[in-house]
Amino acid sequence: MDTPISLSQIGLYNPQRQSDEVTEKLFVARQQQFELLLNAILQEKENSIPQHYLIIGQRGMGKTTLLKRMEVELHKPKHCQRFITLLFPEEQYNVKDLTEFWFNCLDALADSLEREDKEKSRDLISDIENTIRELSKRTTENVSEEAYQYLMRICGDKRRRPVLFIDNIGLVFSRLGYNKKDKQEQWALRKLLSENGAPIIVSAGPTVTDDVAHYYMPFYDFFQIQYLKKLRFEEFMELLENLADRTQIDTNIMPLMRQEQPRLQALYQFTGGNPRTAVMLFKLLVKGFSADITDDLDALVDEVTPLYKAKFEELPPQQQIIVDAIALNWHPIPLKELSTATQFENNQLSPQLKRLIDEGWIETTPARKAKGNAYSISERFFNTWFLIRRSNRRHKKRIYSLSELLECMYGERRMIQVNESIDTLEPDERSLQEALFALHHRNEGIAKDHFSAALQIIENKLPQTTLDSWYHFAAIALQLHYGPWLLAMLKETGFDIVLSPYYTAIKALEIEKQDTKNGEKEAEIYLKNRAVEISDPARIMIKRIREYID
Repeated sequence: MDTPISLSQIGLYNPQRQSDEVTEKLFVARQQQFELLLNAILQEKENSIPQHYLIIGQRGMGKTTLLKRMEVELHKPKHCQRFITLLFPEEQYNVKDLTEFWFNCLDALADSLEREDKEKSRDLISDIENTIRELSKRTTENVSEEAYQYLMRICGDKRRRPVLFIDNIGLVFSRLGYNKKDKQEQWALRKLLSENGAPIIVSAGPTVTDDVAHYYMPFYDFFQIQYLKKLRFEEFMELLENLADRTQIDTNIMPLMRQEQPRLQALYQFTGGNPRTAVMLFKLLVKGFSADITDDLDALVDEVTPLYKAKFEELPPQQQIIVDAIALNWHPIPLKELSTATQFENNQLSPQLKRLIDEGWIETTPARKAKGNAYSISERFFNTWFLIRRSNRRHKKRIYSLSELLECMYGERRMIQVNESIDTLEPDERSLQEALFALHHRNEGIAKDHFSAALQIIENKLPQTTLDSWYHFAAIALQLHYGPWLLAMLKETGFDIVLSPYYTAIKALEIEKQDTKNGEKEAEIYLKNRAVEISDPARIMIKRIREYID
């Protein structure tokens, strides 16, 4: 049996510190991207003009781990005869020009040689270190070219092609010739990397920056881009189960996770399918579930506080104000509303928003019933953390109510029989049936009384045992053209907040129903302008409600 992995061996923020063995054992979440990249690199001929790669994903989505896993694989005996891997720190803050970049490559080459066989490569490593020192003393313009040619000569002598794993490549691009507006050094780098036998670049970043996105920029159409999207729930569970299997901390964890799947699915919704947050969640699961899902959510928020607080405080004051306003709004916020919330004019907001997008803090979607885009926080659990830590009691209640609702929603379903006797129904179901009977007879006053009674019975969440009755009620109300009435009732009683996915689902279906030509498109725009923690479960509810319409 394999030796269990301890929790301290898991690199939560710095996967590069993990051993090769631990990296390989824990890597389950991005297998498809890993295999595609590996196969593509292995197909490169010895002297080909290489294809280069850029992995895009939000913080915590597994970019650095994927780079590390690729480096581990290419370092194996079956591949290292053809390739030599150069792995860099996540942030190359020392890069100020192309010369410094090639010095970093030589340092990474020395690290790779030392890792393979320190004694065998002792003289070569010493020569690399001396060459870097000597070249650093010179100020001539051709130092950069000499450093590059020296790197390629070593790799050529070994008949091994260098593969450069560069994290946060946007930082490198921004620092290459940062005093020169003509991007001369970026163009020079592109030229070198487009030659036969050139190094292969496998890079990562939170967004596609201007250097890559625009046709007049040096690296336009240079990279093959892969996007790391949020994990599906099945992948999320696979990651947790692999952690349980590899750590072997408690044999009861695996059955417990399967038993508590509704709670895990609710917590998954808040994590945004983020692998790093999933690992944090696993460390909490080792201690056991709390009696209430809100306590588990609070514990997870507490776990990420040092990271998120430090990241937020690194932002300049203006950007802190903007992120604060976007996070507190929760739903994507249009530019006009953001201007009002921050008291910044549009010309002040635009450059700051661009920087926040480039750095992966925020993302955009077309605004509904407003010009331009709406802005939301990219890393969804950061938004949850911010609302719980920074906002008032009302905002926190929305988060906690949603977590309880999601836990019920993801539980086992009890499909109701439409012709079921009213005497066999639960109290809230009886009130809903009475309300439907009144709506059939166009008696809105009596329907309002019964529907209000049903809301009072359930208090703050839809009960798991009667959830389908609430879907059935929404479906019939929509068919009877009482969608606006139902939405108004939920809003009047504050349940548009307490049952926000339910309200959102009904609203989307009503939008679709009212506009026979563009309703589906408009409903989708509406959903994209809601917080994803609400819109994702709302989409599930829409399907359930349609089961009673169709």
